[in-house]
Amino acid sequence: MKLSVLSSVIGDSPTLKLNAKAAQLKKQGEPIVHLGGGEPIELAPKGSVEAMLAKVQSGKIKYSPASGLPELKAAVCTYTKEQYGKDITNENVIITGGAKQAIYNFLLCAVNPGDEVIFPAPYWVSYPEMVKLVGGTPVVVKPSEGIKVKFEEIKAAVTPKTKAIMFNSPNNPSGILFEADFIKNLVELCEEKNIWLMTDDIYHQLVFGGKKAPSPFAYSKNSDNIVAINGVSKLFGLTGLRIGWAVSTNTEMIKAMGRMQAQTTSCTSDLSQVGALAALQKDQDFIKNLQKTLETNRDILLKELSQIPNIKANVSDGTFYCLVDFSYYNKSSLEMSAFLLEKVLVATMPSAPFGVDGYLRISYCAGKENIVEGIRRIKWALDKNATGEIKIGNKIIKKEW
Repeated sequence: MKLSVLSSVIGDSPTLKLNAKAAQLKKQGEPIVHLGGGEPIELAPKGSVEAMLAKVQSGKIKYSPASGLPELKAAVCTYTKEQYGKDITNENVIITGGAKQAIYNFLLCAVNPGDEVIFPAPYWVSYPEMVKLVGGTPVVVKPSEGIKVKFEEIKAAVTPKTKAIMFNSPNNPSGILFEADFIKNLVELCEEKNIWLMTDDIYHQLVFGGKKAPSPFAYSKNSDNIVAINGVSKLFGLTGLRIGWAVSTNTEMIKAMGRMQAQTTSCTSDLSQVGALAALQKDQDFIKNLQKTLETNRDILLKELSQIPNIKANVSDGTFYCLVDFSYYNKSSLEMSAFLLEKVLVATMPSAPFGVDGYLRISYCAGKENIVEGIRRIKWALDKNATGEIKIGNKIIKKEW
């Protein structure tokens, strides 16, 4: 029996693949330092845990409405008003199985076979594959210099086939934040050309140095072409709940996304939605504390990285990540990442699946001790003048390269 053509052209998720490999090595007793992950080590917020416990004890864990619990939708409306300054109602919201499902639902409803979808590199690894899944053509715009694309480069990629532009700010994997002028110009371009604009805002409050992520809603004349994606996974560290959402003033888009969801996953978890609702209503301080912790961790990472010669660490404005240029040592990020995992048991994410090469995405959400230990190992592995051996856990590793 043959599989479909589509199944053969869609690749594995490299981040999930790396996580699985690192988890397997750890299970085998290897002293892995995981600097490739995308979830905070902090325990779940108290309000969310208490709400879910009460729900479990009630014994009433049933189906929910396909597009989400009304109470959670209302909380998202409040959140949207507070964070975006935009008044919406429940009919402008769909609750999804994580932000990734919200993005995919949007693409299913916006894109026809042959339509082009533009996004800048570096990009979240699933963007190209999701566009392909709905029959669209991914159009990657690579920056002419550095890792931050210019508005003019996005504009030059627009053709009559362009159906949507999507972007993530602050950005995974780079941590860069797109400025207000970039967002304003993008909004005006999409309105002029009648193009959908999808914003992946999953990290939008995890921004450092007193900065804020500008919202496209602030610059739109008619926001019906804007779809904003968010969720509780990153802001509250509730990755296991798999609750995201999409908001748009375009109720036809939200209804269409609801129909797609009803015919695929039916609905999201009743229990998870209760946990997400409590997080939005009771646990806003969690975000502020996480933001401070991440900024401190980022600074520790940058300090440790500064001890390694011939690399360049881009200072991230937010998220969990820095994108670090290791091209002096190896222009192939896949080979560099594999080398560090094999030789010194440090997991990092290669940048090639994100649309650029020569970099490693290094996460600082794993905690101070892991950051310091991981960079210690990396420095030793790359330093030709370092001692011939290093202690890693209970092992003595000899340099044979």
